[in-house]
Formats: sequence, C-alpha cells, structure tokens
Amino acid sequence: MTEHYIHCSPNNHYQPGESLKNLFEALIVRPFEHDLPVLSEAVKNNRIYYWEDIARILKQGQSNFDEVSFDKPSNEYYFPKDKVSIYCVHHMPRHLFGSYHVFTKSSINDKNKVVFIDFGCGPLTSGIAFHAFAGQRDITYLGIDSSRTMLNKAVTINKYGPNEYKEPFFDKFALIHDYSYDGLTKLLGKYIENGDGTQLIFNFCYFFSSPTLDVNNLSDVLIQIMKEYSQHKVCFIYQNPAHQSLSGARRLKLYGKWEKLKTRLSMFKSQVTESNVETFSYCRLINGLRHNSTVYYEILYYA
Repeated sequence: MTEHYIHCSPNNHYQPGESLKNLFEALIVRPFEHDLPVLSEAVKNNRIYYWEDIARILKQGQSNFDEVSFDKPSNEYYFPKDKVSIYCVHHMPRHLFGSYHVFTKSSINDKNKVVFIDFGCGPLTSGIAFHAFAGQRDITYLGIDSSRTMLNKAVTINKYGPNEYKEPFFDKFALIHDYSYDGLTKLLGKYIENGDGTQLIFNFCYFFSSPTLDVNNLSDVLIQIMKEYSQHKVCFIYQNPAHQSLSGARRLKLYGKWEKLKTRLSMFKSQVTESNVETFSYCRLINGLRHNSTVYYEILYYA
C-alpha cells in the first residue's frame, strides 16, 4: 500500500498526498478554472446556488457526457469536456476516497496477478484508489464507460501516473465502451491464461445508480465469465449511497438491481460476503471545505 499517496487520519478523514495533490491541480483544478471561470468562482466562494447549478448541469451525474448541453437558467452551453471537468471537481474526490476506504476495509490480500474490471470507470477514479491500495502488485486495469469523453480523461490521467509522467498508473491498461460478452472476454483473454492464478475483481462504484442499467444483460455476461474462469478467485465490489438515507423508491431502484444480480449469482457458492455502512470525510478540491460522506458497500468473494 502506497501510504504517501493517500493519507487517512484515525477518524477516517482523507487527504491527498503531495503527488495526488499535483495530479488534482494539473488535470482537474486548472482546466476547470480556465474553461469555466464563472462556475469556478462560485465554487471557490461556496455560493449556495452553485450546488444546484452543478446538479442540474450534470443531471445528478446522469448527463450524456458526449453531448453538448444547453442550460436554460444560466443561458450557457456546456461541451463534453466541460461536463467531465465539472464531474471531476464535484464527484471525483468523494468517489476516489470512498473507493480507497472500501478497499482498505476489504479482505482483498491476494498477492497473485489481479485483473481489475472497473464498470462505469469514469476518469479512472477507482483505478487510482486501487493503485494506492494495492501498491506494486501485478495489476491489469480494464475500464468500461459509455462516455468516450470520460475514457479520454481516463487515458490522460493514467499517463500522468502517480509521479507526474514518470510512469503510468497501469502499464497493462485497456478501456472499452461497453461490456458485451464477446468484447470483454476477448479483452480478458489477452491478460489471463485459464488457471494461471489471476484474481478477477469486478468493481461497481455507483454503477448501479445508472437508470439505463440492464441488470439482466449484465448478469448474463458476468455468469458466462464466471463459468469460463471457474478456476480463478473472483471478487465483486459494490458501493452506492447508504440506503437508509434514501427514500423508499430510490432505495428500491438502486439496491433492487444489485439484489437481482446477487440472486442470479447465487448459483455459484459464495465463500465470503462483507458489507457495511461507512462514513468518511475529505476536503473539496477548490474551496477546501470539509465534506462528510457515507457509503454502503458489499463485497462478494468466490473461489
């Protein structure tokens, strides 16, 4: 575990190490301030309305990040790179530190090769967290996101790496636009030989929040992969907002799909299940205000 990259105090307050601060500044904060000065000023001064503006522009994170959006209240057009920039400033630290927190609470300690399959990978958020958690382990990172603009940002961040372009986060690195069985298994086949001891980790950081997620299709793909790689250890990591803080309808919408996937995966014997509600805090990127966040996670282990 690279302790220098992410610091955590005993009360679960997360702070970026110097290298992560540099990445945030170079690839997230500066582009945001340069391209969106009005919104940046609102964020910097913590103006009350800017939270509403960001939620509206991003459509609660469900915006199409590859399309130009016109925002009537502000009379502004937001281009794909603008929306990705807003997303990174607003959501990336919470998801990054939340993922890192979940990883440190897990029993993932296998020293063999790992293929980390990141569903809804965005700008490499959970990838950075897993790199910080796993250190120099032999890791292959496979990211999946429907937005090509997000994937482009992930490429840029991976190249920047943990030490400012001296090395990438992941040498073995690939991104795909969807998770069809043929496409995903073809990609896995490049990095895994059946029975070579590679552990597969499927990561779902807020992925189940997507209103367009077809859980039946996802289940079919995952079941086929589980059967094909039955000799390998497999781990599923799920995280979403803490369900008790949500309304009944939204809780059912978010958690119901995950429950359906778990039911379909029950044909495989689960070795261990870990779950909990965890609270942590971090400081926002631009105005430095401390923010508390709560996440619910479940981790399923299959062997």
